[in-house]
Amino acid sequence: MIQNLHDNTTSANLTKKYEHYEKQGHLILSVTLSTYIKSAMYAASDRMRHFWDQHFIRRVQKRLPKQLVFDHDWIVEKSPDGYFHFHGFIAVIREYAFRLWNDNHLNKRLTRDLYSFRSAGKYRPFRLNSFLIEPVNSVVAWSTYITKENINEA
Repeated sequence: MIQNLHDNTTSANLTKKYEHYEKQGHLILSVTLSTYIKSAMYAASDRMRHFWDQHFIRRVQKRLPKQLVFDHDWIVEKSPDGYFHFHGFIAVIREYAFRLWNDNHLNKRLTRDLYSFRSAGKYRPFRLNSFLIEPVNSVVAWSTYITKENINEA
């Protein structure tokens, strides 16, 4: 793991936070965004946060009511192939969940927006080669996987 959005992004903290949202009835989505980035220096730069906040989350927000606040966290890690990718969570209240996930599919417009990330934009620092966004089956398992730590050790 190269970078956390928050200094306290541990498996235990993520689990506690997103299980709380789950108990409240929120839709919890797991996010994987794969990039073509191989440079550790680039992956540790502020450009990764900028991409998540200003490009990805902005596209998610466009599918939701303007005043709706939703929560998200992310981590950047290096794959065995040497490319860096994002893993994360998105929590949105159930009332608006259909705007992101409906009939076992990601919203068509959001999917189209994410496909547009396959090419670099004028203000987009890099491009994605693939993405996977789906409801979390187990908050504990996803938290443990993305932080690469055993929750019992935290």
